[in-house]
Amino acid sequence: MNLISFNKKRIPLILMISFSFFCKSLPSIVPVKEHRLESISSDGIIRTFRYYVPKQIKENRLPLIFILHGGGGSGEGMIYLSRMSEKAEEYGFIAVYPDGYANRWNDGRKIPHSLTDKRNTNDIEFFRDMVRYIDKEIPIDYNRIHAVGISNGGFMTQRLLCEAEDLFSSGYSIAAVTSKGLKDICNPPPKKSIGFIMGTSDDVVPYKGGTVFIPSDPSPNAQRIPAGDVMSYLESLEYWTSSFSCKEESKSQKRHLNKFWKRDIQYTKFTDCSSDQMVEGYLIPGGGHIWPNGFYYQNEKQYGYLSKDLDTREIVLQFFRTNYKKEKLVNNNAPLGN
Repeated sequence: MNLISFNKKRIPLILMISFSFFCKSLPSIVPVKEHRLESISSDGIIRTFRYYVPKQIKENRLPLIFILHGGGGSGEGMIYLSRMSEKAEEYGFIAVYPDGYANRWNDGRKIPHSLTDKRNTNDIEFFRDMVRYIDKEIPIDYNRIHAVGISNGGFMTQRLLCEAEDLFSSGYSIAAVTSKGLKDICNPPPKKSIGFIMGTSDDVVPYKGGTVFIPSDPSPNAQRIPAGDVMSYLESLEYWTSSFSCKEESKSQKRHLNKFWKRDIQYTKFTDCSSDQMVEGYLIPGGGHIWPNGFYYQNEKQYGYLSKDLDTREIVLQFFRTNYKKEKLVNNNAPLGN
C-alpha cells in the first residue's frame, strides 16, 4: 500500500471520528416536532404556543411550567435554549413554550416602539386561556403552575405573579430584574416566591438599575435603543420581600460548573418567617445577558451556548419543587447543579 492510497482511506475515518465526537458533545434536546403546536383566540388575537407532555404519565394531574422567551424570540427558540422538555420527560411535568405577540411580552414597561405595548395586549388572559386549553387535553394540577423567563420573558414572569397570583405558585426571572413599570402597577407586590439569576456584565439589563437598552435589529452592530427603566438587582430582591411580615436573610457563595474559570457566584435568600414564601437570587460576576448552561437562542454568540456558570434548569426546578401548595414537582434526588 502506497502513502497516497493510505491517506485516501484514512481521511474519511478521521472526519467521521471528529464529527462523531462533536455530536456526542452536544446537549440532548427533545425535537421540536415532538411538541404540540396550538393556535387559540385570546382577547381577539390568534395566539400560538407549543407544549410537551411526557410520554410516561404517572399522575392523574400534572404540574405545568411556562418557559418564556425574550424580546424578539419565540417559543421554539426556548425549546433549544432551555432544554426544559428533556427535564419534563425525566420529572413528569408539562412544559409550555408560548409565543409573545409580535415576538414580545407586554411586561408593563410601556416601551414606545413595541407593537405589543402599543396594542396593550392582554397577555395575562392569554396565559389563563392556555391553562384552560391544556387542561382539557391533559389534566393540570392547579397547585403546581409556575413560570420562568429570560429578559422580556423574565419581566413578564413577574407580571404574571402579580396579576395572576391565583394561578401561579412561583416564578423565576433570568437576565431580568424588576422594572419600574411593574412597580407602578403592582404595589405592594403579592407574597410570592420568586428567584433571579443576573450577571454583573449584562449589557442589556443593568444589574445596578437604570435604563434597559436593546438592539434595534438582530444585526451584530445594531444601534441600541432604550426599553424602560429598572430597579437594581438588590432593590428587586427587596421589592419582592417588602410584603413579608418578617424576613430572614442569608448569604453564601455557590459552586460553579466551569472548571477552568472559577468565579464565586453570590447567592442571597430571603425567607418569610411566618410563611413558606422565599425570594432568592444568584449574581454571577462577569456574567452577561444569558441563560446559564443554555444551548443557543439566536446564534452561538448570543444568549447562552453552554455557558458553564450555573445549571439554570436544575436551579429553577428545585426552586419550583419547594414552592408549591401540595405535592412535589420533582424527586428529592435531583441534583442542584450549582
